[in-house]
Amino acid sequence: MFDTAPSSPEFAPESVPHSGAAQSGSDAPALRLVRVLVVTDDNAAADRIIQFLKPLKFDPHISFFDGRILRGTPKTVPHIILFALSDYVEHAPNLQKALGKHYTGYTIPVIAALSRKASIDTSDFDSVIYPPAHPSQIATRVDSMVRLRSMEREIMRRIETLSKDFDVDYVLTDDALSKPFRVLFVGKASPEFMIVINALQEKNVDVVAAFTTFTAFDYLHDRMFDAVVMNALQDCEPAMTISQTMRRNSKLYHVPTLFLIDDSFDQHKIAFESGARDLIDVNSTAEEISGRILELANYHRIHNQLKREFDDVGGPRCVDAESGTFNQAFFYAHMDRVCDAMKDGKSSAAIMAIKVAPKAGYPVSDVAFMNACANVGGMIKSLVRMQDITARVEDDVFMIAFPDETADSISAVRERIQGIVDCAAFQSDNLDQPSFTVIMDIAIVEMLEHETSDMFIGKAMGELSQVTREALKA
Repeated sequence: MFDTAPSSPEFAPESVPHSGAAQSGSDAPALRLVRVLVVTDDNAAADRIIQFLKPLKFDPHISFFDGRILRGTPKTVPHIILFALSDYVEHAPNLQKALGKHYTGYTIPVIAALSRKASIDTSDFDSVIYPPAHPSQIATRVDSMVRLRSMEREIMRRIETLSKDFDVDYVLTDDALSKPFRVLFVGKASPEFMIVINALQEKNVDVVAAFTTFTAFDYLHDRMFDAVVMNALQDCEPAMTISQTMRRNSKLYHVPTLFLIDDSFDQHKIAFESGARDLIDVNSTAEEISGRILELANYHRIHNQLKREFDDVGGPRCVDAESGTFNQAFFYAHMDRVCDAMKDGKSSAAIMAIKVAPKAGYPVSDVAFMNACANVGGMIKSLVRMQDITARVEDDVFMIAFPDETADSISAVRERIQGIVDCAAFQSDNLDQPSFTVIMDIAIVEMLEHETSDMFIGKAMGELSQVTREALKA
């Protein structure tokens, strides 16, 4: 329990086990969903945020602060802490310090979603969100922070694998943020839109304006952007269309899209389902709007930089030259380390195994099929996150390992991959033959407590073989 004055919070810890605890027994998953501790003084507001956290596969737990005592603080260490404070904003820094002591020895990212700005020191928070902020926006920020920390852990594991298993000493580059951010603005050049553009240009941002949807797609296919901001003030339909189309393109999928809206906007749920990462009220200050744009741009830039660096580290000893994915040797060596880390952290891990086969009205040559498999591998790699490990384990079989995920939580990734690859056509090496497509058998498995990495991978291969046999019978 925390009995608190403004300078001295006090805890009332929970004595019951955390709701997300793993089951006991050799067949229980070694995993749990990502635990989010929501510190709040407004249960109704916290519940609205939690409604958006749960679909993202988070395990939220509320600790309530009444201005003096923080009740319900779990003993189980959370993966991330979210402050959602309405009345006691001034207590946020001291609550954060008290929780830091409570979870001594753990580095936990902290986000503050505060109802107003106050004269407080926010330097100890990893991210601060002020109104107007939709609950889905706050949930997205939590998700981004968790992913960033997961990336950092995976980077350290890959560096260790390279060093200990392949005798490669890797040094991180630090030039990810050396070039100005590039942001694409799409829509009518309304006065509100121009104010934001000018504010970003004053921050040395390379701003590109596209006043039509057609021009926007030209720019998106020709250049790389750190974020796309769309004017949804008078008509939100073009913004929805562009965002939806970007989510169907493997190269544009991860580029954050932001909508500039006003009080009349009432399609928040549809906007986020269309792929919007943030909805920004035009009545916010130019400084706040530009700050929110640059925060997402910064995350995307870092993610892309690390993805480029770590998707093919180790050279020919670790990477399949044709597909650009990791090879079997790296995957097996690295999975040993990944599985141990997941078990140590009581976290989850899943593997998606994919077998590729040609689909054509004629016999496809081995050369043409191998080229298609390599292209499929490249597509798959581009559709997953940097911290996910994509490898070609056989000529026509790929595996993706997902640290900190469950079989259920990666179901959307399966649909994403299926949707993109199903639309792809591959060139025959006989010019008289039409292009061909491919079909994929996909199996997803989740790590159990007793399983070694070899057992885990073997289970994925066994499940994939079963899926293939059933497909042949159909």
